[in-house]
Amino acid sequence: MENIKFEIGWSTHEEEEVALQEALSPIKEKSGAFSFAFLFATPHYNPHRLVDCFRRMFPAVKLLGCATEGIILRETLLSRGLAVLVLGGEVKSFTFNGQEHHPLLLGEQAGRAIQDASFREGTVFIFFDVSIEVPCFLQGIYNILGPHFSYLGGGTETSTWTEEGVCKGSVSVGVVEGIAFSTQVGHGWSPTQDLLVVTKTRGREAIEIDGIAPYGAYRERIGTVAQENFLHAAALHPLGFLNVFGEYLIRDPAYLTPEGSIGFVGSRVPSGAVGYIMEGTEEKLLSTVKEVTRRARQKIEKPCFALVFDCVSRSSFLGNRYKEELREIVHHLGDIPTVGFLSTGEVHPYGHAPRFHNKTVVVLVGGEGAQNASYSPLRSQLTLEAELAILHEISAFSFSGSYPEFFQETVERAVRLFGVQKVALLTSQEEQEFFASFGLSLPESMPTDPKACSEKQLLFLLGKKQELGRLFFETLKPITSRERRLYTLFARKIEDILREASYLMEKEQELRRLEYLSHTDDLTGLYNRRGFFFLAQHQLSLARRESKPSVLLYLDLDNLKWINDHFGHHMGDRALQEFSNLLRRVFRQSDLIARIGGDEFALLLLGVAGEELDEIIHRLNQAVEEWNKENEGSYHLSFSVGGALLDPSESVNLHELLHLADQEMYQKKRTKNLSM
Repeated sequence: MENIKFEIGWSTHEEEEVALQEALSPIKEKSGAFSFAFLFATPHYNPHRLVDCFRRMFPAVKLLGCATEGIILRETLLSRGLAVLVLGGEVKSFTFNGQEHHPLLLGEQAGRAIQDASFREGTVFIFFDVSIEVPCFLQGIYNILGPHFSYLGGGTETSTWTEEGVCKGSVSVGVVEGIAFSTQVGHGWSPTQDLLVVTKTRGREAIEIDGIAPYGAYRERIGTVAQENFLHAAALHPLGFLNVFGEYLIRDPAYLTPEGSIGFVGSRVPSGAVGYIMEGTEEKLLSTVKEVTRRARQKIEKPCFALVFDCVSRSSFLGNRYKEELREIVHHLGDIPTVGFLSTGEVHPYGHAPRFHNKTVVVLVGGEGAQNASYSPLRSQLTLEAELAILHEISAFSFSGSYPEFFQETVERAVRLFGVQKVALLTSQEEQEFFASFGLSLPESMPTDPKACSEKQLLFLLGKKQELGRLFFETLKPITSRERRLYTLFARKIEDILREASYLMEKEQELRRLEYLSHTDDLTGLYNRRGFFFLAQHQLSLARRESKPSVLLYLDLDNLKWINDHFGHHMGDRALQEFSNLLRRVFRQSDLIARIGGDEFALLLLGVAGEELDEIIHRLNQAVEEWNKENEGSYHLSFSVGGALLDPSESVNLHELLHLADQEMYQKKRTKNLSM
C-alpha cells in the first residue's frame, strides 16, 4: 500500500481555524505528500472561512467537500464538527466549481472541464445541493465523459466547496485517478401491495396520485394521518419505482403544499410513473447495510480506507439503533479508517452509468486493485409486477407539446425503467434536428445499422423509411427476449407519438398559415384591417397598463386613383408595395403597420410621445423624397398623414383614436389640395 498515502483528521472545536488546525496538525508535516482532500463539516461552521483557512494551510492541495447534518467517523456520528481525509501518492486529482444555472448545461460544463484537464478515466465525486435537478446534471456530465469514469457522491441542503471557494452553481465536483474504488449501494425498503400511478405533475411536485391529491392517496394506503404529520409519515413510506431488473428506485417526499401536493428531494417524478408506497423495518435496513458493506469490501485487493454516504433519513428512521448501522459498516470493513457524512440523496453508478438515489447507503472502499470495481445489479427474473408497471408507463406516455421536453422525458424514462447504460433519440422535424441522449454526446455517435448491434444493444428505425428518426439502447447485460419485447413496445410507442406529433405540428402550421392570411394584406404583406384591430386592442391595453404614451397615425397615399387611371392598376399596386416598404424601413419592428383600405394605412406607435411625432413624419418624408429621386419614373409617391395621441390615463378606445387621426389627415389633405 506504499503507492497510496492517506490521513484522516477531525475536530469538534467551535471556531473554524482552530478546528481545522486541530484536524490537520497531524497531517501538515506530510503536506508535500498529499494532493487531494475531502473536507466534511457540519453547518455550524462558516464555509467561506473553512475554505480560506484550508487554502492557507495547504495552498497546493485540491479540496472537495460539503456541509452536512452529521459526520461519520467509524462508529461515531458527529452532530457538530468537521473531518478531513487527505490522499496522496500516485494520485492525480482535479476539482470543478459550477457556474451555470441549468443542471444539464452545468453537467456538460463539468464534463468538458474534466476532459480539458486531460483526464480519461477515474472516479468522479459529486457533492450537490438538492435544489438542483440532480438526474439532469448526471446526464450532462455522463454525456461528455461516458462510461470510462465511475460516479459517486452525496447531496446536502446547505453548501458545497472546492479549494476555489464555496460553490456558486449548486454542485462541486472532484476527480481522483490512481486509486481503485469498490462500491455498493442499497436501501432495504420493500413495497406495499397497493400499486399507484402519478397522474399529474408540475415540476418536482406530484399534484395527483391515482387522480386525487397525493395527501389523500397516502391516507388511503397508510391510514389517517394529520396533515401537519404528513412529512414524517411520508419519510417512513417513500415512493418506489420498479425497473426491468425488479429493483426499486426510491423517491423521497420533501414537502407538502397547502393543496395537498408533494415535492421530491433532488428530482422530479414524471406524470404516468407507476410505483408503490414503500415500507421499511429496522432489521431490513440493518441487514441491507451489512450486505452492502460486505460486497464493497470483498471486491478490493488491498483496502486502505472507506468513504460512506448514508442518507440522513436512515439515521432518523433507525433512531437510537443507527449506531448499529455504523457498527455493521465498521465490522465488515475491518480495521481501516472510515469517514463519511449524512447525505440528502446519493449518486452511485449502475454499471458505470450514474444514478440518483434516495434513502440509500453508499459504501466506497478505496485501495489498490486491478481496476475500479463498480456496482453491477444482480440479474433477477423480470417480475409480473415490474412488467405491468413498465407496460402501463409505456401506454400512458404522450407528447408534451414540445419536442425538446418530449425527448428529455423519453431519455429519463428509458434510464429509469430499463437501467440502460446508453440511450439516444434522434429525429428531424420542421427543418430542425432534435437529439437527446444519456451516455452519448453527439448524434453521429449513434449506430445506423440495427444488424451491427451487439447482444447488449438495440437500434430501432422509426417510421417506414426512418423518416421519424432513430432510437438506440445499450444495456449492461445481454437483453433477454422478454426484455426485448418491452424495448420494442417502448420504441413503437415513441414512433406513434412522433407520428402523431408530426401530424399535429403540420395541422398547427396550417392553422397558423390560415390565421396569418386572415390578418395579412395579400398585396403588401402588412397587416390588414382585421389584423390591425385584433393586435392594436392588445397593444393599447398594454400601453395603459404600463402608462406608456402612444401615437396612432392615419396615412393616405396621394393620387393612387390617378396612377391607376393613367398607368394601369399594376402600377398602382406597385406604388402601394413601394410605399409599404418605405413604412417598414422608417418605423420600428415593434410598431404596428397596416393597410386598412385601398390607399389608407394605419400605424400604432407604442412609447412615442407627441413631441417626437414631427421628427418621425420628417423621416418618412425624407425616405419618400429619396425614393422619388432614385425612381425617375412616370409618377412620384406622396402621402397625407394625421395623428392622434393616446393619454394612458384616458379611456379613449381604438375606433375613437382612428377617427381623430382620420379627421386630421383629411384636413391636411384638403389644405394640400387647395394650395396646389
